[in-house]
Amino acid sequence: MADPFPPSRRTRIMRIALAISLAVNLAVAGLALGFALRGHDGKPPRDFDMSLGPVARALLPEDRLAIRNALKTNPDMPQRRPRADDIADLVAALSADPYDSQALRATLAQPVGRAAKVQDIAATVLADRIDAMSPADRLALAGRLQQSDEKRPER
Repeated sequence: MADPFPPSRRTRIMRIALAISLAVNLAVAGLALGFALRGHDGKPPRDFDMSLGPVARALLPEDRLAIRNALKTNPDMPQRRPRADDIADLVAALSADPYDSQALRATLAQPVGRAAKVQDIAATVLADRIDAMSPADRLALAGRLQQSDEKRPER
């Protein structure tokens, strides 16, 4: 039986799949290294969302812990999907014959959509926690946020 993919096309598909796999592996390794180097001393994580990082760092540890717990128990949080499933979907989209550009784009958009949903839920949980603060606690948070921003070097 004839090979459905000529050698040049098969080689190209394999190179693309390997490049994507390498990028994902490097990202995971970077996260693992950062996690290991950061160290853990029983305190809640410094921040729970990259885009909300400055606000999260200005929160008191008990507020960060409460937000983390609220995120863990939130029923709307997307479940983590194994990396292998995302890669398998991507390989299938890349290998499809005929190639379907829209299927590839949809496959690439899936992890982005999950991340956006997590960020949206995190922002809502953060706002709910701030809503529950006393005026004095909100003012103190504002002061810590302003102080951390003033320490940040200009870019």
